[in-house]
Parts: sequence; C-alpha cells; structure tokens
Amino acid sequence: MYYITLDLEWNQAYAQKALAVQRQLSSRLRGEVIQIGAVKLDKSLRICGSYQIIVKPKYFKKLHRHVSELTGITQEQMDVGTPLITAAESFKRWCGDDFVFLTWGPDDVPMLKENFNVNDIDYDWLDHTYDLQKIFARQTDDSSKQRSLEFAMEHFEIPMNLPAHDALNDAYFTALVAQKLNVEDGIRTYNDFRGEFLESTVIGDADAGDDGYVTISEMLDDEVVKSPKCPICHSQMHTEDRVLHSKGQKYTFHFKCEKDGDMLLVLRLRRNFNETWRAKRTIAFATEESLEEFKRGIERTAVKRKMRQRKSRGPRLAR
Repeated sequence: MYYITLDLEWNQAYAQKALAVQRQLSSRLRGEVIQIGAVKLDKSLRICGSYQIIVKPKYFKKLHRHVSELTGITQEQMDVGTPLITAAESFKRWCGDDFVFLTWGPDDVPMLKENFNVNDIDYDWLDHTYDLQKIFARQTDDSSKQRSLEFAMEHFEIPMNLPAHDALNDAYFTALVAQKLNVEDGIRTYNDFRGEFLESTVIGDADAGDDGYVTISEMLDDEVVKSPKCPICHSQMHTEDRVLHSKGQKYTFHFKCEKDGDMLLVLRLRRNFNETWRAKRTIAFATEESLEEFKRGIERTAVKRKMRQRKSRGPRLAR
C-alpha cells in the first residue's frame, strides 16, 4: 500500500458571484480547485513519486487577487490549465489502486469532492483519507488544537526551504512530517482518537437535496433535535437543561437515557447555497469532563443573560 500526501489550492469567487453559481448549479461550490499537488510514499514512508497539475476553472474564471498573492499562480497560468475532468483522470491513474490519502487538515478532500460533484466526476475513490494533523496531535502533545503544518515542521526541525501555499510543496512538507510519525499506528487507531460518535448525521442539507431550515428556531424545534432517541437502545431521551449556544453557531444539548446514561447532542450549523441552514448533528456519551464543561457554559450564559436584563431595565430610581 502507498501513502499519498495531498494538497490543493483553489480559487474563490466574490460573494455575489459564488451565490449565483451555486443557485445555478443547485449545489454547493465554495471554490474551484486550480492546483493539485501530491507526493507518494511507499510502505516504509520513502518518497517514490510526485504529481502536480494546474487546473482551469469552469465557473470561477477570474482569479481572486488574494488567491494569486497567496499561491503565486497567475491568471495566465490558470487560463491555460487542464480541465478538471482530464486532471481527475490523470491524477487517479497516478494514484493507482492500493493507497490512502494523508492530508493536513480536513478541508482538501471535501473541496475536491464538491468540485467533482458539480462536474459529474466519480469520487468514491477519495474516501480513504486520514487527517495527518490529528495523527500529529495524538503522537506529540496529545492536544486537541489544530496545529499548522509550519508548526509541525518546526517541531521536527524540518527546514522550510520551498515556498508555502504551493500545492506540491505543501504535499512534500506533509510527506516530510509523515516520515517523523508512526503513520501505520495512527491509521490503525484513527477512529479511537478522532472521537467516534454514537450517531453522526447532517440535517437540512439543501446541497444534498434536503429542504434546509429557513430559520435556526425551526431547526431547534425539529423532533430529531429537541426529542431524540437513544442511539443505542432507541428509547426516548429526556433533558431538563437549557441549550448551550457557543460561538460559531454551535448548539449543545444534554440528554439522558434511563438505560445508557448521559449524552451530549451537538449541532454545528452552516449555511446552504440557498441561504437556508443545515447542521452536522452528533450524539456522544457525556464524559465527566465534557458534562462539567457543559454545565459551566450554561452558568456563564445565565450570568450574561441576567446582566443583559438588568441593563435593559435601566437604573432604578431612588424613592
């Protein structure tokens, strides 16, 4: 089996253009891939090949100024790039049959799938992907922080002797970091430290054909949110706690199953292409630590609510 470190660069459109294209396609397209870079390693993590291609976009044809400044790619290079369908065929042939992808962070493969989807390209072969950022965290400081690739290179004293934000260079840097890790063990235990959920679904995904939620209140009032069943025994769970609303449109609920114990249901909200709401809905066992953190969050929210209420009433007049 081969390990393939993968990195992408993609072009972005200005908001109105992006929204118009997504409405036209009836599908999400956050950006168009303009460069694919990859490095192949054998089972001993020796580098044995590389791949790089500039891709010509189909919808976001004008190169965003920020993307050009960041990547060094020019409008001229992009205009004479390879169409995505051709690039995908070429890249798939280069990957071969027995491999897994290693990426730095969770964004690259979902972005590539979005691009393949709107171009009617099969993307099942992209599914065997592992986030090396998570493996690095587990095997170094066991932190939940999302460390940058630059941080990992500094940690292992790997010199950054090539420009960053080039897809091939970043794939090469990722390969160098992979060589310092126990990748085989990281993949074997990946689900254990990723934090497997008892249940993980997406609700209201208009990009996938669902209606989407017009308002957040509508979502919170859905039975799958306010009255879920236990993922294990399927009995009705109940709660007596308030919902905890955190930054980044994250909502956490504490439910209790009489048979299987305390659980946390978490919603992470995102906008659909048609401006409705969707959410990743997960249910996991509530550990003692996560339950205490939830209760502290509820207490902080209650204090802030009381302070806002006092301010809205204004100062009391002495009699």
